[in-house]
Amino acid sequence: MSPSQTAAAQGDIDSIIARTALKYDLLPYQSKPFAQSQPARLGAMAKLFGLEAAPLASARVLELGCAAGGNIIPLAMRYPQAQFVGVDLSRTQVAAGRARIAGLGLKNIEIQCKSFTELGGETGLFDYIICHGVYSWVPAQVRDAILRISHERLSPVGVAYISYNVLPGWRMLQNLRDAFLLEVPDHNDSLARVAQARALLEFMKDHSPDQGAYGQMLRTWAERLKHLPDDYIAHEFLEETNEPCTVREFARAAGRHGLGFLGECDIASMILDNFKPETAAKVREMSKNDLVESEQYLDLLTGRTFRQTLLVSTGRMAKINRALSPQAIETLHFIGGGDLKIERDGDGGSISDGAGRKLTSPSGMVMDGLARFVARFPASSSLDDLGGALSAQARAAGGREQVCEAMYKLAIAGMVTLSSEPVAVAATPGERPLAIALARADAASGADMTTNHRHEAIGIDPAAKAVLPALDGTRGAAALAALLAAEARAGRLQFNRDGKPVNDAADIETLAGGLIGNVLAGIARAGLLES
Repeated sequence: MSPSQTAAAQGDIDSIIARTALKYDLLPYQSKPFAQSQPARLGAMAKLFGLEAAPLASARVLELGCAAGGNIIPLAMRYPQAQFVGVDLSRTQVAAGRARIAGLGLKNIEIQCKSFTELGGETGLFDYIICHGVYSWVPAQVRDAILRISHERLSPVGVAYISYNVLPGWRMLQNLRDAFLLEVPDHNDSLARVAQARALLEFMKDHSPDQGAYGQMLRTWAERLKHLPDDYIAHEFLEETNEPCTVREFARAAGRHGLGFLGECDIASMILDNFKPETAAKVREMSKNDLVESEQYLDLLTGRTFRQTLLVSTGRMAKINRALSPQAIETLHFIGGGDLKIERDGDGGSISDGAGRKLTSPSGMVMDGLARFVARFPASSSLDDLGGALSAQARAAGGREQVCEAMYKLAIAGMVTLSSEPVAVAATPGERPLAIALARADAASGADMTTNHRHEAIGIDPAAKAVLPALDGTRGAAALAALLAAEARAGRLQFNRDGKPVNDAADIETLAGGLIGNVLAGIARAGLLES
């Protein structure tokens, strides 16, 4: 390519980058935490496969495409000795993130407003690199920059997380994107474009005579898009660039940049034994036990549309132990969902989740450990925590090892999330509840959302918004109920009875006294109280 051609090509890339930045300025993505990208989960996956991972308490974390920092600001708040750097193109979102950082008084995080192509070695090395919702939506040169940075900036024990749209599954959505781009003019009023896309899909859904796969796709996505925010539709379906790829292509691109495929953030999706025995056997045969090839065949079978892949430097690949066993989780922490249920049956019983997955055990020792695990929600558990449910006799009889095997089975089935760090939150409010500092600050600022220690986005309803700033560990239920009542009398909170507003002062106090227990229990269950 001649110098003039090179300059022209670079000009095209710069133009695309500028247009993309403008659209994100005009309609910013909601900046929130992505639990699956939490570095403790990435570190757990590294340890599961026999690799070293940096402790998050002192780690350096880089996020490419950080928006307003909703994914890393909560981490910076929780781990004050760690260092966080975010990079994003959108001046609007960077300004919002910097304002929030200043408001929280954080000194261990910075957000830079620049293109990834401008990021150099001055930033140093990072133990965790996160790039969520960016790779498929940028030009090829920027995708190369993401992989180059991930290789050059990873520390010797570093792990990179990159998410992307994946083929062939995403091809099913291409019909929708094609239709929108065909009929919705490309201009800077993103909200108007989203409204046009919604109206077009409603028209197609209502008037398509097709009773086959195409018509079903229109009807399914018309219903789904009703519940998806405008920013998602704008940036998923209406952006100038959206280039899904196969996992095979992604792994090859990563390899060209000195990066190897560690696995997926969701370990359960990689376990062939979670499929029918004949399916697992055939995939092993066809893939010749090559992990990437196995993942490619699973994509063909499942039609998955999105991947969250973990990469390490190719120099670490030889150290990976793919022969997973219960011993691999000995030092890890287990995070369960609120939908887990225990059912006893004589000495044994079962544990199940809302997705219909179930593990049964004839062992009373195992069921005691699992019951303790469920009772500790929303906190995480370690094997030492669960061993506390066992008698000395049970421990001597191998109870801890049996519980370890059960937790391993839950993890590879997708019923438990693995973490390299504990989640220390209270399961119940206690006499004088103490909310995590971020939740108190977010509620006091009037925010409608915060982040818990499980790195989940938590909505803040009006009652919780009134109470959270006061949960500083000095007030009991009576004082907090009085605060609720005062908010209602001031008109900042509305109580209702039988569908009608309650305005009588005495009735308000009575209702506040009856409500405060439920409010505090909900805050605790959301993982917002310190243990």
